[in-house]
Amino acid sequence: MYHNRLKQFPEEFLFGAATSAFQVEGAVDVDGRGIAVHDIQPKKKGITDFSVASDHYHHYQEDIALMKELGLKAYRLSLSWVRIMPDGKTINPAGIDFYKKLLDEVTANGMEPIVTIYHFEYPQALVDRYGGWASREAIDDFERFAEVLFENFGDKVKYWLTINEQDHLLKIPSRLGISEEIEGKDYLKLAEQMNYHMCVATARVIKLCHELLPHAKIGPVINPMYAIPNSNRPEDTLAAMEFNELSTYYITELHCRGRFAPLHWKYMEDRDILPEIESEDMELMRNNTPDFLGMNYYLNQTVAANKKEQFSYHEKTVFIQEEPGIYEITTNDNITQTDWGWNICPEGMKLAIMDFYNRYQLPILVTENGLGAYDVLENNQVEDDYRIEYIHNHLSQIKDCLGLGYPVLGYCAWSFIDLVSGREGMDKRYGFVYVNRDNEELKDMRRIKKKSFYWYQTIINERGESL
Repeated sequence: MYHNRLKQFPEEFLFGAATSAFQVEGAVDVDGRGIAVHDIQPKKKGITDFSVASDHYHHYQEDIALMKELGLKAYRLSLSWVRIMPDGKTINPAGIDFYKKLLDEVTANGMEPIVTIYHFEYPQALVDRYGGWASREAIDDFERFAEVLFENFGDKVKYWLTINEQDHLLKIPSRLGISEEIEGKDYLKLAEQMNYHMCVATARVIKLCHELLPHAKIGPVINPMYAIPNSNRPEDTLAAMEFNELSTYYITELHCRGRFAPLHWKYMEDRDILPEIESEDMELMRNNTPDFLGMNYYLNQTVAANKKEQFSYHEKTVFIQEEPGIYEITTNDNITQTDWGWNICPEGMKLAIMDFYNRYQLPILVTENGLGAYDVLENNQVEDDYRIEYIHNHLSQIKDCLGLGYPVLGYCAWSFIDLVSGREGMDKRYGFVYVNRDNEELKDMRRIKKKSFYWYQTIINERGESL
């Protein structure tokens, strides 16, 4: 709606940027780090693995100095489970020491660390031991890992994030160490059980955080791909609503209300994929809700009603193209796309922020948002105007939300520095800082500030006045 816009973002707004340990650190065989599930997964031909990544492990002081130069108010990072507890259970003092030095460097340079407890990097030893998240034992191990983090770093960290992109994890089973051979109903049932265990584990960790660190704030990280209807037909509007329920709200209803959404329950019941539930778990979730919601937003979807009269046992992929009898994803001529076919819809971020706040009355912290592209280094420069346009338009939507009275705590662009994309290696770059390497050759690993670095520096300095 038309309204008087804010002149600037509030003084306390956290302008930040983000990375994750497994995509940026490298040093996989250094100082006792264990084996994570992604370490043993087959890689696409021509795509690098994560063994060196951006070598942040050995460059963290240089990188944090660049963060300070950029003017970041916050740095979102994750702590590697297998660096701290190589077998998922036993503490590695070298891992604790590394992250103490890293966090001290962040705070000494005037930034608020925002720490993700679990960002895709799951210990292979726990999968070998009992199947990972398929077992209730995973709940205890996740709680213990969080306890180690709270005890060692609780004096340095105010904002904690529990599990990054839970829905995303469930749709890429290799990231959970789950065999790709499990298909159809068998996988859907397993996925619902793992989802339930993650929600219970999240509630346990929220409870523990509030007990051990009463000054801290904690919440999960969701990744809505907020759907809009393909047409003005009522059935397409219903399909969009049902997509949103089955792609994100099915998780947040458990996190924020300690209940199964009716539509999600019926979906599971009709397909005979209900998880095993314990009544005390539901009470735990009802009584231990998040302080805020972390939100990763990259794209939206446009959906139409799907008229097929059958139940689906969908292919395991992030972007499920259709659910027979519910929805199908369609193209939208009004929305442009990235080089990887991701819709660019800044308004979708505003829709998501408003809708999640209206439903749960929890502040939103945008924990990831950015543009992956084939950046080209020419004459020691990267002219990434496309990234500037993308982030400008999304920040403008956040400024609108703040002006309308919606509480947004901060914005962490993905990513601070080029890192290894989960599936596209070094081809798909997101950073404000270019790392001089590619999939085949490490080169000199120089850090080179892109055009977007200087643009974001200006935006932070003026608190978004020009947006």
